[in-house]
Amino acid sequence: MNRPGIRDPLGLAKLISQLATELEASGYRVETSTDMKKFDTVKLAVRGIRVGPMHDCDVCDFSGERAFWMYLTDKDGEVVGLQAFRCDFIDTSLADWLPNYMIGVYMRRQELMVPSHAKPPLGSVSERLRGRLVYHGEIWLAKTIKGRNVFDGFTRLGLLISHLKWNPEATWGLASEQMAKHGHMTRVGYAILERGILRWHWYSEGIDAVEYLTMIEKSSLENIIDEMQSTPMKSELVSASPLCNPQLSD
Repeated sequence: MNRPGIRDPLGLAKLISQLATELEASGYRVETSTDMKKFDTVKLAVRGIRVGPMHDCDVCDFSGERAFWMYLTDKDGEVVGLQAFRCDFIDTSLADWLPNYMIGVYMRRQELMVPSHAKPPLGSVSERLRGRLVYHGEIWLAKTIKGRNVFDGFTRLGLLISHLKWNPEATWGLASEQMAKHGHMTRVGYAILERGILRWHWYSEGIDAVEYLTMIEKSSLENIIDEMQSTPMKSELVSASPLCNPQLSD
């Protein structure tokens, strides 16, 4: 059976352009790249740590345009924001695929991850997620950025670009408890926030013992796209509301 295409590709392209223009009007420039080796170098330079295994080109195959990353620079040309996306075709389910894949990529980096549970809790939405799925991770903004809408605009821009690029069945990510409780991802548009997609007995530094699944299916994202087209874009992305350095699990 043929896969349905994007509902309104022209409208989606216009929204992507508008979001990028809004960020630039607020003093930030957005760039994208498929050079995942450079991503590792840039993250190490600005944050002092390497990319997570899911975006590490030394342990993953990203041939065929299977991954890209984005960075945000300020008026001085300094990198103040990062995020990355990868596309996988999963023919079983995310619930079956994810624990085994995560253990494998960490082992390739000589890091030990031991799950406390073989699968997510019974009835997890991940049990029905399959097909072309996009993983969204490595989200980071510098502490110097105080406008919460910069986070919203940058993150949502990445969601829309990955939707236009791959037309996935769903986009998902892994969130720490801190990120989940602050509601950053639901504000961007992630419709599902589910505790316990991964539960670890032994885990690497920077990983929570219990990780949250964030997920938005294609139909929900296209509804957001429709709603954005009918709502005037804000003329100023920067608000007075403070934002405390948001970051998804790597």
